[in-house]
Amino acid sequence: MKYKMLTLKSTKKCCKNFKCRFFSNIKYEENVLNFEKKKSKFEKNTKFREELYKYHYEQYIDNVNLRPDLYLKNAEENNIHDKRIKRNVPFVYSNEVKNLEELKTNPLTLVNVKNMNNESFGVATFNPYSLISARIINQNSLFSININFFIEKIKNALLWRNKIVKNETDNMSNSISHQITPSANITIDTTSNDKNNNIANDNNTNENIHNYPILNSSHCYRLINSEGDSIPGLIVDRFDDYISIQHLTLGCEMLACNINDALIELLKPKGIIFRNDNKERLNEKLEIYKKVIYGKVPDKVTLIENNCFFIIDLIDSPNTGWFFNRKDLRNLLCQYSYQKNVLDLFSYVGSFGIQCSKIGKAKKVVCVEKYKNFVQLAKKSANLNNINNIEFLCSDSLNFLENCNQLFDIIILDPPNLIPKSQFLKSGSRRYINLINLAQNYVTSNGLLLIIFTTKLFSYQDYINIINKSFINVNKKVKIVGQGRASPDNPVNLSLYLFSDFYWFILQLTY
Repeated sequence: MKYKMLTLKSTKKCCKNFKCRFFSNIKYEENVLNFEKKKSKFEKNTKFREELYKYHYEQYIDNVNLRPDLYLKNAEENNIHDKRIKRNVPFVYSNEVKNLEELKTNPLTLVNVKNMNNESFGVATFNPYSLISARIINQNSLFSININFFIEKIKNALLWRNKIVKNETDNMSNSISHQITPSANITIDTTSNDKNNNIANDNNTNENIHNYPILNSSHCYRLINSEGDSIPGLIVDRFDDYISIQHLTLGCEMLACNINDALIELLKPKGIIFRNDNKERLNEKLEIYKKVIYGKVPDKVTLIENNCFFIIDLIDSPNTGWFFNRKDLRNLLCQYSYQKNVLDLFSYVGSFGIQCSKIGKAKKVVCVEKYKNFVQLAKKSANLNNINNIEFLCSDSLNFLENCNQLFDIIILDPPNLIPKSQFLKSGSRRYINLINLAQNYVTSNGLLLIIFTTKLFSYQDYINIINKSFINVNKKVKIVGQGRASPDNPVNLSLYLFSDFYWFILQLTY
């Protein structure tokens, strides 16, 4: 299929034809579907899978003397990798490995990374079937990667989180004592008298808040952020007494028990869940699954952020259940929301919308989310926060925009990653362009449009190009009045700074 650049004009007539044009790229949809359903080599290999999964319960023993060597090709064969590693980029690509076929005989191992001059670059996790074959985890190849290694890494991560996460224990204890007391019989009224059939209704009209553990907000954050905390491929989100883990690489999953034991020793959690349902694992040819690996993990908990209460699902939810990387951005947006009409698209459980309503004192908030279970959680959270100027619609965000007949002072665009893999770069970019172009039609003059990007395949200049193309033939003045990255508990490795998987822009539109 030959692709054409789609440009939408800023007219309501154009918007009415948006849906068919936006979804006309059937090849894109089919490719994404096939990509997500594709079974991995490891998943088909029962013996290998059993050997890998035993390391969920049994520590991997790293013997420095028996660790195999991964040799980089000579500079004349590949003159990029040597410079990259010396700039502390922790990746080795498969086409840069001299002895890849030899190493395939034992994929469940750590490797020493060396060049042909026997110069050592450190110890790395390994996957012979991935584009990135090795990820350097320590620059000293004589260092043993054991539980003590992870204890030190996690201790360092905790020190940083303790500095940046405000200790709200005292304030929140007062707030909880006034709003939720042990003797209080607080219920959530989830009935709705909305006339719009798209507004989700909850079957449970009375649900007691005490069904869900209330988390200590000072113990809720992204604890380990992969390369940003020097453990490539590992994501650890802390929800007070519960830990949610994602292993995005084969080598990281092989070290799962070592990591678990380190977390248990330091944090004494009540439960640990593996949320290995992240589609990024397909890039490593790994199986998609989730399971509670230690203790017990409740399906739902009550999280407190910015003095707002949210009921979230730790098991059936995107990511790990909460997007900590947006925490500072949510707080910032509240400052612009006073007496404004706010539209929160792809709203999940209403994390932006509820805070804009309760903290930002918005005039009215509309949250649009296509999954009914998330809409139900959002409505319950709104009732917990005693706000009634917020409307929750169970609808596809694009369908909502296509039929929209009102303007908003603030529109929040927080779509899922439209570019899961490099093969979708062009088609996914067009989808971002079309989505932004459609949304800008419904922003008032001097209003704000928040755009959130969540792809690892864009550089900063790519973001700017996408935004520029979104406003071709649009008769409006556009200013960037805010931009940034993730909250500080999501650190980024300096060598990977140019390609971040999270970036946001706040645009002011004038006409």
